[in-house]
Amino acid sequence: MADLASAIWRLPSLPRVLPWPKSYAVLGFPIAHSFSPAIHRAAFAAIGWPGGYGRIEVDIGGLGSVIDRLKTIGFSGWNCTAPLKQEMLRLCDRRATTALRLGSVNTVRHENGVLEGHNTDGRGWVLAVEEDFSVSLSDLRILFLGLGGAGAALARQASWEGCPLLHLANRTASKALSLAREIESRSRVKLIPWEEAALLQAASNADLLVSSLAEDPPLLRNSGFLDRLLRPGLFVLDLRYWPPEPPLLEAARQRGARTANGLGMLLHQASLAFELWTCAPAPLSVMREALATALSARRGEKHAR
Repeated sequence: MADLASAIWRLPSLPRVLPWPKSYAVLGFPIAHSFSPAIHRAAFAAIGWPGGYGRIEVDIGGLGSVIDRLKTIGFSGWNCTAPLKQEMLRLCDRRATTALRLGSVNTVRHENGVLEGHNTDGRGWVLAVEEDFSVSLSDLRILFLGLGGAGAALARQASWEGCPLLHLANRTASKALSLAREIESRSRVKLIPWEEAALLQAASNADLLVSSLAEDPPLLRNSGFLDRLLRPGLFVLDLRYWPPEPPLLEAARQRGARTANGLGMLLHQASLAFELWTCAPAPLSVMREALATALSARRGEKHAR
C-alpha cells in the first residue's frame, strides 16, 4: 500500500477496484500540499478502522467525472478542498444542515450510490478559535478580510453562532453586500469598503480579525498601515497554514496581537469528518501528533532544497 499512500491520483489513474476495504480521499486542485492523508491514516490506524486515504487532483470541470468513478468503485467517502466545495454541494443527493447553512460541502459520505454532503469546516473553525485563543467565539466581534468560499462560509457560521458584530470586507463589494443580506437577520453586520480608513475603523471595533486571502494585497504589506491595524489584545487568524506563519501573522505577532494559523481548523474539521465516517470518537491527540509530524517533515523538505 505504500505506493497508493504516496500517489496523487487523477481521473485516468484512479484505481478500478477499491484500494482499501474502506476507501477515502481528499479532492482538490492542487492537492499535493494537503496534510489530510497523514491525519486520517493515523486516526484509522488508532481505532483499527480498515480504511485508507488517498489524494485526488481534480478541478471543478472534472469533478463530476471523478465522483462518478468513486461511486462506481465504492469509495466510502471523501473530503473536498478548494476550489470544489460549492460544486460538491450541487452534486450531492442529500445535504446536511451544516452544508445548507454554509453553502458548501467539504465532507461526503457515500452509501449505495447516495451521496450525503456535510460541512465540518464551520464547527471545526469554532473549535479552533476557542482552543487557540481561550475564548467563546459567540462573544467576539469579527472582521473578515476576504469573502471567497472559505471567508463567506465562516461568516455564515459566525452568524449562526450569534456573534454580536460581523464586519465584512471584500475587494469585490457586491459579494459582501450579497452575503450581508443573507446573514443580517441573525447577526449585526457592517459592510466595510476596501479602503484604508474604513478597515482601520473596523479593526478598532473588532476582537478577532480573520483573513481568508490567498495572498496579502499591497495594503497588508504596508508596515505603516499594519502598525495602525494591528494592536496588542487583538486576535488574528490567517486561514493559511503553509507557511505556518504567513506574513500577516508575523506582522501581528510583532505588534503584540495574539495569532493563529489554519492548522487548528484543519485538525478539528478532520476530526468531525472522521466521526461522520466511522461513527466513532475521533482520536484527537493521535490526529494532532500526526499533523505535527507531517508539518515537521514538510519543513525538513523545504530546508533540504
